[in-house]
Amino acid sequence: MISISRRRVAKFVADQLATGESPARIARVLAAYLASTKQLWAHELILRDIETALLRDHKFLAADVTSARRLSRETLDELIQMLKGETDADQVELTENINSDLIGGVVVRTPEAELDATLLNKLRKLRAV
Repeated sequence: MISISRRRVAKFVADQLATGESPARIARVLAAYLASTKQLWAHELILRDIETALLRDHKFLAADVTSARRLSRETLDELIQMLKGETDADQVELTENINSDLIGGVVVRTPEAELDATLLNKLRKLRAV
């Protein structure tokens, strides 16, 4: 089977998602392709490439938000507006994660950047001084 570049695969998947194709069906086809071309090892890279293609070509941003506690709807809405302004995305989807080790603050991860505004990170920086 002919191997296609990661970025071409990612663009195809992003385009399919943007047109409303079933995510479950796309995932099955992608998994079958990766298995048949012996590229399962690259799944995380391809997922990141898909997220990048969604932002670049369809102005859709998927971001992970991790905090010590559940964030209020108001805080999440503020993060969405901030991310729209910083990335030029028209639509932002946040995946919220809880990690009590962070003490307070928030970590926001996008396909291209990470913002770590946690107390734990600030304490680490103080220790390094």
